[in-house]
Amino acid sequence: MSGPWAGRLLLVVLLWLLGGRVGLLVGAVIAVGDAVRSPAPRELLWGSLALFAAVPLAMLVRGLPTRATLGPDLAAGNPAAHLLAGTALALLVLGVLREVRAGRPPPADRPGERALVARRPDRPGDGGLGP
Repeated sequence: MSGPWAGRLLLVVLLWLLGGRVGLLVGAVIAVGDAVRSPAPRELLWGSLALFAAVPLAMLVRGLPTRATLGPDLAAGNPAAHLLAGTALALLVLGVLREVRAGRPPPADRPGERALVARRPDRPGDGGLGP
């Protein structure tokens, strides 16, 4: 199996291993959304930022913790914030991987041959804009 479905399946399985049933559900939603709409890397990064920004709001909705309940397991006690942060992290990783992959040069035609991209150096005084 190769192509985009292999990557989507890998994402679903990875999120399932990391997040259990909820991870499986989040992975399936991301994979189906990717298959239907295929968002650009920038859209994935903006979605990740929005979800990360919603985490403190989810914490505030339940109320601020008292000193007695403040501890390392504070995040484990708020499943909504945990879900938002995990989904945001998955979108962030997916967006960064796609951004990096989009910036690579196309593969060479023949095995063992490197694809070279010749770029004309910018001339002084033209502001980096060529003819």
